[in-house]
Amino acid sequence: MNAMLPLLRLRAREVVRTWRIWVLPVVLVFLAASGPLIARFTNEILAGALGGGELTALALPEPTAADAAARWITDLSQLAVFVVVIMAAGAINTEVRSGVASLLLVKPASRAAYVVSHAVVLVGFVAVAAFVGALVSWGVTRVVFGGAGDGAGGGDLAAVLGATGLWVVLATVLITVSLLASATFDAMAAAAGIGVGTFFLLALAGVAPRLAEFTPAGLLPAAMATATGTLPDAPAIWWPVATGLGLCAVLMVVAVGVFRRRELR
Repeated sequence: MNAMLPLLRLRAREVVRTWRIWVLPVVLVFLAASGPLIARFTNEILAGALGGGELTALALPEPTAADAAARWITDLSQLAVFVVVIMAAGAINTEVRSGVASLLLVKPASRAAYVVSHAVVLVGFVAVAAFVGALVSWGVTRVVFGGAGDGAGGGDLAAVLGATGLWVVLATVLITVSLLASATFDAMAAAAGIGVGTFFLLALAGVAPRLAEFTPAGLLPAAMATATGTLPDAPAIWWPVATGLGLCAVLMVVAVGVFRRRELR
């Protein structure tokens, strides 16, 4: 793959000099800092909205650090997913429409390196931002809950980082799907729609126990179980991770093949 290192440096500069460097980290840090606070004071918020008597009747459990960890994974699987998909969905087709891709590919740079460089930098950027957010979430959780929950889930840094790592694998699947769509379609909205649709399809498939056990559909349930300390056994993690990474490799090969046949402006 010709010119891979120059392309990686170019992609890194693009991240630093565009909206991406601000939007995703800001979103993740905000979610990481606010999630434990929301988890801790949910009962008080409901008490103010419903009145103490109604809240007592509901018999809500006392919030724990595991609730904050679950909130972090839930936040990652909502707003953060959309930001990640949008970044990847416009990566290739935007440069094709603007003519930037044509200029880069006469340097000379191979089309395979062009596509792979997008994936490597996007995945690296998302992973760094997600793990920084995980550290913020863990730190705020310890402050809010006074260190309660140390051990399995919530107060355990290893559990929060492990759960975030599983989400990063899921994000990698979505990035490669969106890049394939971006290499195929001119419209960013179409590519983003395919990325978001893939996420919802995986979320629905994760409800089925057999699919969740052996396919990437199990990444999100495994992340939630790891964060809260309820994962039954290690093999429940490795099958979704292995099949997810395998799917990413296949999608990248297909994306390179599609982009090689695409006419540039």
